[in-house]
Amino acid sequence: MTEMPPEQTALRLSPHPLQRVGAFTLAALAGVRNPGQVDGRMFADVTERLTAAAVVAAHAQDKNAEDGFLLACSYSLWPNSPIHNNTAQVYKKQPVSELSDAFKGKNGSTLAKFIKQWRTMPTPDTWPETGCVLCDSPAVGFYGKSDVVLAEAIAHRNTTPRSHAGLALCWPCLCSFYALPYGCHLTGGSFTALHTWDEPFAAHITRQQVRRNELLFTAGNKPAAPKAEVIALAALRGYEHRVTSGVELLLFKNNNQDQSLTAYALDQPLAEWLRATTRLPDRRTGFGCLLRACRTARGGGAENLAWRVFHRPESIPTTLASYLTTRTEAQGRPVPESPAVAELTSSYLHEVMHMDEKDLSEIRQTAQRVAVLFKQDDTGGKLTGFHALFRPGRGTDLRSWLQRHSVEWVLTRPDDGAPLITENGFELLFSPSQDSNAWFFRQYLLTSVLAELHPRGWQPKDAKAVVEDFDPDAIDPTDTEAIEEGNTQ
Repeated sequence: MTEMPPEQTALRLSPHPLQRVGAFTLAALAGVRNPGQVDGRMFADVTERLTAAAVVAAHAQDKNAEDGFLLACSYSLWPNSPIHNNTAQVYKKQPVSELSDAFKGKNGSTLAKFIKQWRTMPTPDTWPETGCVLCDSPAVGFYGKSDVVLAEAIAHRNTTPRSHAGLALCWPCLCSFYALPYGCHLTGGSFTALHTWDEPFAAHITRQQVRRNELLFTAGNKPAAPKAEVIALAALRGYEHRVTSGVELLLFKNNNQDQSLTAYALDQPLAEWLRATTRLPDRRTGFGCLLRACRTARGGGAENLAWRVFHRPESIPTTLASYLTTRTEAQGRPVPESPAVAELTSSYLHEVMHMDEKDLSEIRQTAQRVAVLFKQDDTGGKLTGFHALFRPGRGTDLRSWLQRHSVEWVLTRPDDGAPLITENGFELLFSPSQDSNAWFFRQYLLTSVLAELHPRGWQPKDAKAVVEDFDPDAIDPTDTEAIEEGNTQ
């Protein structure tokens, strides 16, 4: 093998998310953590392995056969490559027994040589006099759709226009795109890649995905098809260190029919909250309740939670409040998980939605005083009526309820002389400003009141004896598997 120039074997991380995923994939295949640790010998060995895999894919007769999984994936990644074009089809039926020798350059099949030529670096005398568009190293050629994912939607041309040579790329950046499928979750039709600017986390998630895919390619198995968002949740769940950057979920196809590239973002505060919440003992009970709250007849808790955090993260506090209200009404009294749910809600509002801790403390103090209004001889109707005040569109009714009971509070106020609700409390709960967090503060007030009532031992005098079915450590087995392995069955 001709020795390659050092600049054409040195992996560099560019601003392109998919190139970065590919570079970390090459590092994982080389058995090191970071792209910068891949030396020239490692780079050559790994790219040879990728070429060998492309040869096997080109000789596969059927994408649904045992050895056809990488072939199926190649339709969505390199549809116009030598694996699929007319010249390749002429040689496709040559014996697979020749592949090993073909890869070594000894009396191999013509198709194997054809694929190897595709995956061999051009000679320096053919290089364009320009830099790589991604990392500015010397480019070795111009590359289009048969090598690189280009367009972001079907409305755009997913190929280079006539008279345009394509993207100028160096050999390491180009090989990063060749390695890309090993670092993605594959379904045979589309790809899901997780990208983050947190390099240690990127190395972790890519290494895990490479291990899974190598098993799939070796065994010829078809992968399970979890929701893309669940893959991200599982990756966060399995990471032991603080996440210092957000996570991007990239869903893409590069085929000739419906090419697309769609990105969903998970901001760093939410990513870190999800990671830490599943690991901190004092929040584990609350997280189990959140999974229960998200479970429906049509989907598991982990699957629905994963969708919410990417598409409707603002719904999490309301989801927790709704769960607690439903559980309380079903049991006929405040339930034991109430404090844990209130704590989880508080952490979300503060850490993810950046609400001031002083404001949250104001709501908790108001909740402590509101809880005193519930007497031991009250019926369940009082609690049910209180729940109803927090439904959408009933902010005025809640305000009136607080004002009315503020009069009662004045007549029976405690020795400290504190009002039932302060002027600041009213502002937090009922501010008419469009930028106000009043709705979230009201939901937090509800959960905080229920969290106060349970340790006080309050229950309505007409409460029925209900068998308690709550286990603070119990998470549905399906959800456990999903958040640990990225699977939904």
